[in-house]
Amino acid sequence: MNLLKISLIFLLLGTIGLPANADIKQPINRLMKGNCGKRSCDSIVQNLRSRYPKYVRQFEQQCPRPKILSLATGVGERNTQQVWFNCWESRKKNGTRYGTYMGILPLLGSENKFLTPLPIASPYTAELKQRYPQEIDRAAFQCATKSGNFNILKGKEDDSLAERLRQRVELQCYYFAGVQTLDENGDFKSDGEVSKGAGVDEILGTFKIYKSQP
Repeated sequence: MNLLKISLIFLLLGTIGLPANADIKQPINRLMKGNCGKRSCDSIVQNLRSRYPKYVRQFEQQCPRPKILSLATGVGERNTQQVWFNCWESRKKNGTRYGTYMGILPLLGSENKFLTPLPIASPYTAELKQRYPQEIDRAAFQCATKSGNFNILKGKEDDSLAERLRQRVELQCYYFAGVQTLDENGDFKSDGEVSKGAGVDEILGTFKIYKSQP
């Protein structure tokens, strides 16, 4: 038996001995920094990851290592118990650590108050709530994670005869993205803002409603 055949046999035996997923990198949960009150930030993020996996995964992807993802709990708008996510630079500059505001999620029991409300003064609010409750709740949650507010915009009307008594409205969430934060005392909690970022308008749904008059 020549050396080439011997080498191939050992290679095959080594391959057979490996587990099927040996070449798959298993995800490693990140240890969370921040200020989470009486609870650990690690336990809070694990709970949020099970309830809102899409949003937590999005925050983690937008804050790649070696940057540091941190949490801070507290009371937000509408007296909501919630968690702020920030992404911090791995190194300080002149004793100050700079970061970027990522978004927020509600703590258990604050989900309903967390939702961004529709404009009270809009003539479309009541019908949207009645006709599209699930769609509105989903959009209201998504907008709230960005600390946004709603506008209801009149959309393009359908000229067809069947749709003459209807019109379209767009649900616009407006918020600030890229808000730059700073941490001056090393607790991985925002001590202020360097920049308020840029305003963003995002359409979270288009809905048909009945006109009040033909």
